Amino acid sequence: MRIAGSEIDVIVFDLFGVLISFDDDLVIERLARHCDDPAGAFQRLDKLTASHDIITGQSSLPRVHQRLAEAEGLKLSYTEFEAAWLEPYSQAIPGMAELVETLSRHYRLVLLSNVDRDYWRVVRTLHPELDCFEALLVSCDLGMAKPDPEIYRHVSRLTGTEPARCLFVDDTQLNVDAARELGFHGHTFRTLSAFREELRQSGATGV
Repeated sequence: MRIAGSEIDVIVFDLFGVLISFDDDLVIERLARHCDDPAGAFQRLDKLTASHDIITGQSSLPRVHQRLAEAEGLKLSYTEFEAAWLEPYSQAIPGMAELVETLSRHYRLVLLSNVDRDYWRVVRTLHPELDCFEALLVSCDLGMAKPDPEIYRHVSRLTGTEPARCLFVDDTQLNVDAARELGFHGHTFRTLSAFREELRQSGATGV
């Protein structure tokens, strides 16, 4: 596979919105209904699961629980809170696992995801297709998150591959732009069919 004259050796995949679909509003709904002001809490807790301190491992679930109890009057015990947080809110995008398995026979695959440590354990249990990846890089272990330029440099160093020989696939334009600024090729994921078509046009093997 060649993109802009460069041979591609490594494909770097985002997780949520690319390999698996997700709706983290489900988590917020589960928590907000047990707060003093459910409607207001739902608005204030928007994107809680993607908070920088949570996805980079700087905050833990017990600390989040305490914070919500103090700020929002959350009435769940820690055990109940943890169960609400870890109840799955994602599922595989149809056809993606098969595509990943095919690509893994011809290219080195790397996962690069912003995810908290606790839900990451849920994902690993539910999605065995991730075993096709050479490396699973997650923000909670790295202590940094996309679009921090250093996280992309880490991928390049880890794989021993210059950015021009890597294709980065993410559904967030900001993350794709950050990778491109460092020399990675980028694809902003919208649909599986559009991604397959770009791979075919680039001469990807086995697609």
